[in-house]
Amino acid sequence: MSKRKTQDLWKQLVEEAGEEEIERAASVSVEQAEAELAAAGFDVPAERAKASAFLDELASGAVEAPAVVAVAQEPAPRSVRRDRSRPRPVVMWLAAAATVTVAGGALYAVLQPHAPTPVSPEPPPTSARRVPSTVPDPVAAAELRRQAAAACDAQQWSECLAELDQARSGDPDGDATPTVKATRDRAIRGILEKPKP
Repeated sequence: MSKRKTQDLWKQLVEEAGEEEIERAASVSVEQAEAELAAAGFDVPAERAKASAFLDELASGAVEAPAVVAVAQEPAPRSVRRDRSRPRPVVMWLAAAATVTVAGGALYAVLQPHAPTPVSPEPPPTSARRVPSTVPDPVAAAELRRQAAAACDAQQWSECLAELDQARSGDPDGDATPTVKATRDRAIRGILEKPKP
């Protein structure tokens, strides 16, 4: 989104936000806000203590005011300005208290360590680890061909052919190498030979 369009959108949003919405948000009582935060899992007294400490630091000059304050001090567009002949300190204090409480709760939620995700135990190691039936790349196909050669050495002819076929589905070009051809021929001969008594 270009910068000009973003500014136009911001101006439109500011123009749409009216006094009625501000008063509706400010009409929530402190008890209602605290009950909602407690239901969401926030420790309201602890957050209030953190917010008070932050405001004290801000008032003493130990902490620099956030950049958001500078944005809020910009004059509103002419279409948004209203007649403010009567002061509304109660509404402003309630809005400030709600903002500090909500911001403190959000900060608390972000900074809390989350419970670790349970990790399922790995299966015990087996003598020959199986590669999934769908071979996604030539590296896995090479591993399947190595396992197939081991199966042929153990005279497990059917397993040898099955692993070679799996490797071919993932890497058809690798099936044309002389080593793979020899392994496949060996497995086929092993299956066709009659077992010796």
